[in-house]
Amino acid sequence: MSTDPLAPHDLTVHRRRGVRWLWIPLVAAIGAVAWWWVCHPTDLPSSDRVVSAQVKVGQTIYLGVPEGDVAERTIRLRDVTVTTRTDPESAVTTSAWVCTDGSISQSSTPEAFCAKWSEADGAELKLGGGDQLVVGVTATSATVVEVTGVEVDFTDGLQRGSSNFGPRFEVTFLG
Repeated sequence: MSTDPLAPHDLTVHRRRGVRWLWIPLVAAIGAVAWWWVCHPTDLPSSDRVVSAQVKVGQTIYLGVPEGDVAERTIRLRDVTVTTRTDPESAVTTSAWVCTDGSISQSSTPEAFCAKWSEADGAELKLGGGDQLVVGVTATSATVVEVTGVEVDFTDGLQRGSSNFGPRFEVTFLG
């Protein structure tokens, strides 16, 4: 028998078996934070303010959605949904447009105020950079149409989200 305390047959090294799996919760936590960031871009500016307009029956009124104070950013509009409330007997149609390099408040001929006029779905909107989202409203009978919300589904770089945008509108169609 050997009396050497450092003899190789007496040394035993035990590995910690759980340490090699500690990277899994770390990767899961980083993935969860990244997923949350991708799905939560900064909301678009909105308000409870009501903008009023009047137009003749059958004529389309185009209403500019003001941005307010917003940092410059470019978003891609995936879908714009305009929600309205009116008399059940009234036929109302809505549309969404992008006015590039221009802006309007209310107009029945907005093309004169914009360098480029295009449908909103799939378009690029430069917030704080000279572009404006525009909502078109048409009614076939005398009524009051309340645009209760403009819901925008958009991407902002790698982020993807949905947000209310702009004020509410009240349009009176005169017969």
